[in-house]
Amino acid sequence: MSTSYFLLSKNRQAPIDQNEDNQIVYLNRRKVFLLPEINIDYYSKLGLFESQLIEWCKQFCKKDRIFLDIGAHTGTYSISLAEYCGEVYSFEPQRATYYALCGGVALSDIHNITCCNVGLGSEAQVGKQTLNIVSRDGGGSTIHQTADTVLNTETIEIRTLDSFGFTNVGFIKMDVEENELFVLKGARKTLEASGFPPIVFESNIDTNTALFTYIRTEIGYSVIKIYGCVNMYLATKNV
Repeated sequence: MSTSYFLLSKNRQAPIDQNEDNQIVYLNRRKVFLLPEINIDYYSKLGLFESQLIEWCKQFCKKDRIFLDIGAHTGTYSISLAEYCGEVYSFEPQRATYYALCGGVALSDIHNITCCNVGLGSEAQVGKQTLNIVSRDGGGSTIHQTADTVLNTETIEIRTLDSFGFTNVGFIKMDVEENELFVLKGARKTLEASGFPPIVFESNIDTNTALFTYIRTEIGYSVIKIYGCVNMYLATKNV
């Protein structure tokens, strides 16, 4: 069974039973993205952030395997790639951004995406952590110390990827603001059980050498920079 939705907008200051200025928007497009208004100029002119990279990532998706979107934001990767995957699990710990993720999935009428309002990390990080929010678009939020101005904080839950018990992961995209190393430390069983799937991730090799060393020496992946992208890398298992 499939449920379609429309948007009903009401005046914030008016009584809820006042209907003179109701606005109804019916969305008949296949894919709907709820995006932060602060970036509206970019979206209106250039479309989704990393749209060419998302298109490139289709090659790693398989209809019989799971795609993990770790640091999903409002779901541009998840919603765009869902039709090419068996299942998608989208992890987004920041509350407002997670709500936008869920809204986009519902409005897109996609049924193979599971949205998870948790962050991923290592065993040592499991439990409650403080998330530092540094931007109005939901990007850049981190549980680590940051040189950016902290606009707000939230208490979030951290789990290891291994705690979910996945054994059929075919592709991972990871963008978790300096927590990539800890996510992988909590994902060793998942990676092994899934045959070491490819991972696309964002990081700065100059400031996060421990991550790249861990990927290469502890997990046995090769790492290459993705051409045309800033700080985006592809890790694949050595054969």
